[in-house]
Amino acid sequence: MDVNGDTASLKRKREPKDDTPSSLKKHRRRSKLPEDSGAGESASAQDDQQPSNSALQQINGGLEPPDASSQPPDGAARERLASWKVSKPMGGRMLDIDPIFSSDERYLIVTYNTSIQVYSTEDSLLVRRIALPVTRTDDATELVATHIVSAVLSKCDTDYLWVACSDGRIWHINWTSGAGAGNPFRIEAKKVLDVAVDVMEIGGQSDDVLLVLKRLTKSSAQIVAYNVKALSTKSGKLLHTYDESPQLLRSAAEGRLIVAAAKETVHIGLLKVRKLSSLDDLAYRFHCFNVPDLVTSLDIRHTLRAAKKGGFDLQSVDLAVGCARGAIYVYHDLLPKLPGEACGPSRAGLIQPKKYHWHRRAAHAVKWSQDGNYLISGGCETVLVLWQVETGRLDFLPHLSAAIENIVVSPRGASYAVHLDDNSTMILSTAEMRPTMYVSGIQSLVLGDRPSKESLVRRVWRPVEEIVAPLVAAANPRNPSQMVLCVGNGQQASLGGGSTSTPFLQVFDVASFHGITKHAIARTNPTDANVTSDGVPIVEPTVTKLSFSQDGKWLASVDEWQPPERDADALLTGSKTSAEVCRERREIYLKFWEVGAEDQSFQLVTRVNDAHHTGRTETILDLASDPTSSRFATIGNDGMVRFWSPRLRKRDGLAATGPDGQPLRSWTCSRTVSLPTHEQQDDPVDIPTENTARSGAITFSEDGSVLFAAFGPPSAADVVAIDTETGTIRDVVSGMFKGEIRAIRSLSSSLVMLSEDLVVYDIVSDEVLYNYSLKETSEDAKHLTQLAVNYESRSVALVAPVPNLNQGKMKRGARSELVVLNIEEDEPQLVQTFSHLITSVCAAPLSSGFIVVDSAAQILSITEGAEQAPLLQPLADLGVDGSDASGREALLLEGDASDEEMEDADQDVEMEHDDDTHAAVVAPQRLAEVFSAAPAFAMPPIEDIFYQVAGLFSTKPAKA
Repeated sequence: MDVNGDTASLKRKREPKDDTPSSLKKHRRRSKLPEDSGAGESASAQDDQQPSNSALQQINGGLEPPDASSQPPDGAARERLASWKVSKPMGGRMLDIDPIFSSDERYLIVTYNTSIQVYSTEDSLLVRRIALPVTRTDDATELVATHIVSAVLSKCDTDYLWVACSDGRIWHINWTSGAGAGNPFRIEAKKVLDVAVDVMEIGGQSDDVLLVLKRLTKSSAQIVAYNVKALSTKSGKLLHTYDESPQLLRSAAEGRLIVAAAKETVHIGLLKVRKLSSLDDLAYRFHCFNVPDLVTSLDIRHTLRAAKKGGFDLQSVDLAVGCARGAIYVYHDLLPKLPGEACGPSRAGLIQPKKYHWHRRAAHAVKWSQDGNYLISGGCETVLVLWQVETGRLDFLPHLSAAIENIVVSPRGASYAVHLDDNSTMILSTAEMRPTMYVSGIQSLVLGDRPSKESLVRRVWRPVEEIVAPLVAAANPRNPSQMVLCVGNGQQASLGGGSTSTPFLQVFDVASFHGITKHAIARTNPTDANVTSDGVPIVEPTVTKLSFSQDGKWLASVDEWQPPERDADALLTGSKTSAEVCRERREIYLKFWEVGAEDQSFQLVTRVNDAHHTGRTETILDLASDPTSSRFATIGNDGMVRFWSPRLRKRDGLAATGPDGQPLRSWTCSRTVSLPTHEQQDDPVDIPTENTARSGAITFSEDGSVLFAAFGPPSAADVVAIDTETGTIRDVVSGMFKGEIRAIRSLSSSLVMLSEDLVVYDIVSDEVLYNYSLKETSEDAKHLTQLAVNYESRSVALVAPVPNLNQGKMKRGARSELVVLNIEEDEPQLVQTFSHLITSVCAAPLSSGFIVVDSAAQILSITEGAEQAPLLQPLADLGVDGSDASGREALLLEGDASDEEMEDADQDVEMEHDDDTHAAVVAPQRLAEVFSAAPAFAMPPIEDIFYQVAGLFSTKPAKA
């Protein structure tokens, strides 16, 4: 393609070179201008079929070559596949399970969807990550969707943890070392719903007894008891069966009391005999009573009294029950209100509770304070509520970052652990209500395996049930270890109203694997009521595009919002439909932000309303950044490409400056280019009308001299080369897209274009090098097909969803497949199927690999073999958690080392002294160049880093 030619190059029909191997060619037709009236007969050349790509035979479902008659990869292909590696997933989604304090309150144990993670309460650092193989495969083909249902600290040995999975697997894990994660117990269960653990004396020895709530049918369940011996033999003791929909199970007072919730019924079990010779002697007397509403949470407070025959008996039991419509019911001194032992299993009748009501929706969590004078509750209002039980007086901690899911009181009662549904957990001091610890993961949308507590009550709105849009994310060029992601205000806010909202920008550090800050870059409702008078959540805007400038000092974003169709009935006029009225009132903003270097702040500099407007608001189809300067470009549904550049802001003819004396800048449209439409050509294609769906994408060349814009209706889009200096159109190429345009990227001398096919087009040789076909499972799945390129390794990452065997849509259980290609080879470098849906893929800055975020809020790195390194190493792996010590440090810690041992530890290698001996002085900038050269997952081996640092200190200064 001659981007420096004259207008005649637009009218010239080029044929592919004859010496190009036919296996790598796919002919395409050129755009025809009026002078090319006789060239229409050669347009059929684009229908030539591609011979197959042999290595793509391994791809199952997501991506496939046009021809399936390929052969297995040879030795060279296998070597290429082995050169790329996928790291273990890190992070994940914090589950709706109570966090666990260690007995000394030095650690907090948080349950994730695929792991158990231990954090230090002093500095919020990850101490240990214990991965659990939660997802399992049956018949080596179909993935079985299982999830963790409970994690409880052992009562016999607090160094151990009981973790239960929904399919009946139970792990006994030493959380201080990670031992036991690979050998679970297995019990017979259709589905495990909850597990409670208490210590009991069996045969004269204290032993952990697991109370397992198993589902029999949709409306019946049973409670079965297991100890370690019973887990080994899979023979538990059946305690109780009830014919109501099961929900929660709790135990207290060393197993003397069991409380099970089933919708609007609570079952109370009282231990009959305390001294047990075996597990078979364990028996309870159960009673049940009705609760005025559906149970969503409960907590037990009990007191003991000395028994006449030794030991302790239950003196009183107070029960707090949180319900689905916001009320909290407190049952004081419950034991005298239950029938006597002679009555056996029976219904207790009506027990009058004390009612507390502040939450307008479900009370997600309710807990007793340690002294029993307060109740702590939380829900979707993002407010922590403290109830004084005697007086009913309320205290609030408002404006938390998301809905409250779990509350835990520390063993000493000095702090609360609060788990929020935006994938974060904090510890608050009870005295000042100030956070002393905060842990945050990826806050993207996740469809969990457990239904929300809000779903127990039928709402006037339906939540989002599938992921249909990718996660908008970008890597920060100024800080390569940081990513920015467009997220919502928690899961409840993102799922509400039938559409997803992502008005926040989360800054996430991949090296420390911790969320740094979160900024609102679109309109939000943090302090106003976020529910209408009809009970429908207010829909917030969605950020659709995001891009950094090449120096990382500027960020451009695009956000969209339109009123829901349910609110458009009063605006209907004439023959307009609700959808048309909503589209007319759509708001689309293009915003430019100045990125702070020190505090990671984002200051809004310019907001452009309706950047592409044609009498109505037009969608911004794509946003691109110039790799050589601070310039952006956008393409809209109006068929226009606009270039945006900064300029000095002036006031009274003088340059305006900020408080620090720096000149202020604003952004303006520096050039507008109108793309050629099909009305100007002779191609026999349909002319797009106002309602015709059109798609588009843009990308800059690596030197920034050309902007490639793809735009048009499905299967009739053109690729236009625009000179960025003059704005003139240098060339137009047709026939590159099949279906809607999804992405276009420029890499070296090639264009990588993604629609229903992936097409790699060489600009210099003017031909298609190779292409691949993608399988589609649904209309929504096409938006989850993504493309990323890495300029360091000259590689392309292609992600496509894999069809779900049970459902056609991308719902829970859906998977994705990733293929890494080198731009110069049609053989894949890597083919990998992931157990979760990939929602975002982007190139890692200053590295040859890619960063992948999946639908379980996990991050994985895709790197070449030489650069493979873990994303994050817990303190235990680094040997700085106090568990391991070596050398002099170990001797000092022991405290009883002999003088000879200390001398051996202190001895140094004798060196010859000369006149050139000097004291090494190394500037901090030189060390920063070594340690900040790449993100943690892309750093070179530790030996290379050591020699680089040693070289800085051993280099002699230059003599004058």
